[in-house]
Amino acid sequence: MSISLPSIIADKSLFYGVLFFRHLLKSIVGLSLLVLPSFAESNIPCSVNMIFTHDDYGPAAGYHLTAQITNRTGRPVIGVSTLYYDGKRKLLGNTELDCLNGRPSLNPGSTGQCSGLLQAIDGKMMEKFGTTTWTEIVNFQLKKLDSITECKIEGFRYKNSN
Repeated sequence: MSISLPSIIADKSLFYGVLFFRHLLKSIVGLSLLVLPSFAESNIPCSVNMIFTHDDYGPAAGYHLTAQITNRTGRPVIGVSTLYYDGKRKLLGNTELDCLNGRPSLNPGSTGQCSGLLQAIDGKMMEKFGTTTWTEIVNFQLKKLDSITECKIEGFRYKNSN
């Protein structure tokens, strides 16, 4: 009997050792997922706003992609690399959205608007094609770009610490 007793104690300590390392590994993986920034976020709502301006040649229209971004990273963000999709989740393109727009950077934990110019139709086109054709082009592009409903953040541009 004295021979089998040490093997039982060794088996028990091996069991507890494996159990300890299993829980330790689960804890490390869980904590690392909480600490890492979420680059692969689910799609977020976004839309295109048409803004009329005036340039040297006449009226101009700018199509700006905008989204509300929450900074879940640990550093101030000044821009986000974004993929944009239509309502059927078809990829339409990519762009960088500017989070500054005359404001301070988007600090960790903050939410703010980021936007980027997708396309501009300038006054030179109106001068060349006339008012009717220019208006048709503006409306056609608005209808096309108005199909954008979702964005996905692919990466961040951080504020320099210099």
